[in-house]
Amino acid sequence: MNFNPNDDRYIYEIVSKNIKYFRLHNNSKYSSYGKMTQEKLAEKCDLSHSLISNIESSKVQQSFSIAVLYRISRVLEIDIREFFVKRDFSDNN
Repeated sequence: MNFNPNDDRYIYEIVSKNIKYFRLHNNSKYSSYGKMTQEKLAEKCDLSHSLISNIESSKVQQSFSIAVLYRISRVLEIDIREFFVKRDFSDNN
């Protein structure tokens, strides 16, 4: 889905796409060949697989905390601010 910037779901859409992108294009010590499964990310973040799956899903409107984002950013070894950058994923996802 594509939400309007005036809709609060807009930021969730941006963050969820970025989490998926960085999980799949990752060079952290936990990834292999640049990819990390949702299961591995959940395990390393001490979160449930269903939470990670829901966060990344365009069909589920999953809310999450800054603490969850912080855990994910640490495991993926990226700055948390990268999750809030609007990117064009038309070729990647």
